[in-house]
Amino acid sequence: MIVANTVTEVEERRREESTQMMEVIRNRMYAAQYDLDKLVMAKCNAAMRHAASLEDMREAHREYVETKIRSIEAMSDVNGLKKHNSEIVKRLEAEKAKLEEVTQVAEQARAIGKQMSKMTQDLLLENADRRTYLQDLAEGKTERDVEIEIEAERAQLELIHTSNPDILQEFERRAQDIERLRRKVEGVNAKVAEMAAAQDSLMAKFEPKLDELIAQINSAFAYNFEQISCSGEVRVHKDEDFEQWALNIMVRFRESETLQQLTAHRQSGGERAVSTIFFLMALQSLAQSPFRVVDEINQGMDPRNERMMHERMVEIACREHTSQYFLITPKLLPGLRYDPKMRILCIASGEFMPRDGGKLDFNRCLAVMRGMAAAGA
Repeated sequence: MIVANTVTEVEERRREESTQMMEVIRNRMYAAQYDLDKLVMAKCNAAMRHAASLEDMREAHREYVETKIRSIEAMSDVNGLKKHNSEIVKRLEAEKAKLEEVTQVAEQARAIGKQMSKMTQDLLLENADRRTYLQDLAEGKTERDVEIEIEAERAQLELIHTSNPDILQEFERRAQDIERLRRKVEGVNAKVAEMAAAQDSLMAKFEPKLDELIAQINSAFAYNFEQISCSGEVRVHKDEDFEQWALNIMVRFRESETLQQLTAHRQSGGERAVSTIFFLMALQSLAQSPFRVVDEINQGMDPRNERMMHERMVEIACREHTSQYFLITPKLLPGLRYDPKMRILCIASGEFMPRDGGKLDFNRCLAVMRGMAAAGA
């Protein structure tokens, strides 16, 4: 009976130990499962962060590709502008070289002309009495007539026996003077002919180039006027005296008028301003520049001319591959034409600015003005 009880106690202890061990194992399994769940959650969070990072990477790569494309397009535009600008620079250098050549030749011709003029004056001042006497003898006669008379007088002198033998010597001396003066006149005439030939040669080079350049300016100027239903031309006034050469700007602002020269008295101030800005635009179309600044060009214009000028400037400034325009003005008319490519910057200053002007909200001001306009309507 004692043995049976001992066996039972041993089994009971083993059962308790097994139960305790199972409890320990169960707790370890729970702890391991908890750790596994934490790892799974961490893995899920990492996967979600990875997915978000991939989306950011895709967006960044897309922006990089777009930026690269814009950079390539910009470089292409820059290369095109550089090539166009280099061609213009070459043309400008060539024209400068031609201008220097023409200037040098003109200076040489002017120097020769002054020299010939001085020689002529010296000849006129030398032996004034004899010159007057010879001019009276030759007045109304050709060179051949004078030579015939000289030969006739020489023949008569050879037949005349005179008591004064110096008369024939005086005649010979005067004949030599006449011959010397004739040679000088021939030299002056030769120089004049040489200068005329040099002038014709210069004109043959200069005038076609000038006509070509003026034709380009006139084409751009006329096109600007056509866009506002008016007419305009640029002409060259050519004169025998080069100092009188000039550019004439011809304009017509009304159907009932003909082309008239732009002057300070014939057109109104607004019409002169429109003509001036269109002429400047025509000149600028021949020269490449990164940007242009127009300061208060609309001041003094009537509303009609200001609208025409603003519309043409917007059209030209918003073209592809053209120069950037900065229009600086204290005021603009309402209802003007604008383009999506334009940017308007408003600068508020003056004695009516609030103390906290840095916080001035233009959108709020516009909303207030629109509300007032709506209430008034």
